[in-house]
Amino acid sequence: MKKTSYYVCPACGNLVLAAGSAQISCCGRRLEALTPQKPDEAHRLRVEQVEDEWFLTSEHPMTKEHYLSFVALAAGDRLTLVKTYPEWELQVRLPRRVHGMLLWYCTGHGLFRQPL
Repeated sequence: MKKTSYYVCPACGNLVLAAGSAQISCCGRRLEALTPQKPDEAHRLRVEQVEDEWFLTSEHPMTKEHYLSFVALAAGDRLTLVKTYPEWELQVRLPRRVHGMLLWYCTGHGLFRQPL
């Protein structure tokens, strides 16, 4: 699941995942797979272990024009994805895995990644 490709439509915000090679289109345009980048300080997530889960928070703005749209944890054969919404604080709980890749999407700056 670590090799999953993420596609987001710039027109409607639709999220599409592909576990293999695919040609994805939405709203009449062909979508390119997003390339995850290392987060800067403004996009970094705080990760805390709470019992058997990861608790994620962020100070990132969550306005209608600029927000974190989803958070995902890819670990082994599982992908856990949580959709987040504008004007809600980012507080997400994910099942704790020993190893994995944490990914999140900012509507203004793209896809970010952080190994856990």
